[in-house]
Amino acid sequence: MTKKTEEITSEYHVASFVAYPIAEQLDEVKEAILNVEGTEIHATSEEGKIVFTIEGNSYRDIGSKMDVIRVHKGMINLSPVYHQILDESIENEQIYKEIK
Repeated sequence: MTKKTEEITSEYHVASFVAYPIAEQLDEVKEAILNVEGTEIHATSEEGKIVFTIEGNSYRDIGSKMDVIRVHKGMINLSPVYHQILDESIENEQIYKEIK
């Protein structure tokens, strides 16, 4: 039996999405989104579309969180919009060089 471990990386991932919930379940879908660690809702349109972001430390982390949200019974569709990756080790190295 193998033990599943989350690889610690120096990457920072942020991805944005548009969620299309069933109108009658809008509040439940918003609550489900906010219950996932690293999520933030930025806007909800009059039609009920929800714009939100997920932060994580890897593609797998973002994907796992996205999967939890997309299978909610009130979700019609979940569309990815943007995904950015920052390598924090490079940024920290550059900052350290500038300080020296």
